[in-house]
Amino acid sequence: MKNTKPRQVLQLILLFAVFLPVRVSMAALDKFEPYAYARVLYDSNLFRTDGDIRKEEDDTITHLGGGLKSDLKLSRQHLLLDLKVDRALYKNFDELDHTRVDGTGAWAWQVGNLWSGTLGYKYQRKMSSFNEQFVREKDMRTTQTGFFGAGYQIHPDWKLKIGADIRDVSYQDRKRLDRDATSGLFEVQYRNTRNTRVGVRVKYTDNDLKDQDVAGVKVSNDYTETEVSGVLYWEGTAKSSFEARLGYTEQSFDELSDRDYKGSTGRLTYFWKFSSKTNVNFSVWRETSTKFDEVTTYVLTKGAKISPTWKATPKITVFGNVSYVSDDFKGQNDVVTSVGGPRRDDDIWKARLGARWQPRQFVQLSLSVSREDRDSSIDVRDFTDDQVDAKLRFNF
Repeated sequence: MKNTKPRQVLQLILLFAVFLPVRVSMAALDKFEPYAYARVLYDSNLFRTDGDIRKEEDDTITHLGGGLKSDLKLSRQHLLLDLKVDRALYKNFDELDHTRVDGTGAWAWQVGNLWSGTLGYKYQRKMSSFNEQFVREKDMRTTQTGFFGAGYQIHPDWKLKIGADIRDVSYQDRKRLDRDATSGLFEVQYRNTRNTRVGVRVKYTDNDLKDQDVAGVKVSNDYTETEVSGVLYWEGTAKSSFEARLGYTEQSFDELSDRDYKGSTGRLTYFWKFSSKTNVNFSVWRETSTKFDEVTTYVLTKGAKISPTWKATPKITVFGNVSYVSDDFKGQNDVVTSVGGPRRDDDIWKARLGARWQPRQFVQLSLSVSREDRDSSIDVRDFTDDQVDAKLRFNF
């Protein structure tokens, strides 16, 4: 496993920044937004256990954190920074105390009137969830990503887009989940006079994972993924817009080809401003997923989500969402069932309701309640979890 690629991208950002064709006197700080917050989260089923099989255990977690968002403008270039640090303290299971870091540095560049894009680096260190593990131990996951994107306006109505990213994921304990992923993207778009864009996108990803021991034999988990999609961005009125991606995805493993996938994938999202105070977003999808890098193969996930927002008063906003997800662990089911193992399919319902109150521009309070229910074909993976989340944030 190579851990230097994302760092090399960060070095490129610094190198390009040094040679930017602008003078320091032209710099302007467009945004500088530091903030701090305190958050208390009650979790009724911290380890995501099935109450019929094993005792559910709850906990109250206190989060103390802060961050900064900034935008330094240098002529037509923008140097962007988004950094957050969070300390989580557990009341009952203090061995899980940890510090989370989430930061992105990027250069939003523009050359002339035809070329523009982004070059950046993202670092994230967080504790992995207990959704996919039974061991009640802290396992920190570190993800480093270097990314590059560019767009070229070849014609007033036509635009070409290219992109690439290099991602490295490493776990503190579950080293079998470590991986490198290198992706490349190409997209061509056409925009009509009604501000509707249609295009074709091709994305290729090479995934390098740890080998897996199967009955004493080392098996490679490396695979490639190719996606060819049609894309649509429609801005119908000031009150509604629509985004769609529909295509075909092929995943090919180096070994154990029974895990391969070929089929349709896509995502549809509709944004609707019902009134001056109410927004509703709808989305449906059929995609392959690695469950936040917590499975070594892939899951075919199908789902739908609705997210309404209501601005009750100028200072109070009510929000919520309801989602349903069906997960088919296709990347492992055929192999596992062929040797007599159980097939895994999960149905997950999530619901959340909350409110934000901003009595002053520099302070915001929020409170939400949520429930997640997972019904799995493997009984031990069933769980129900309730949460109450309260947060106080100060903007400086």
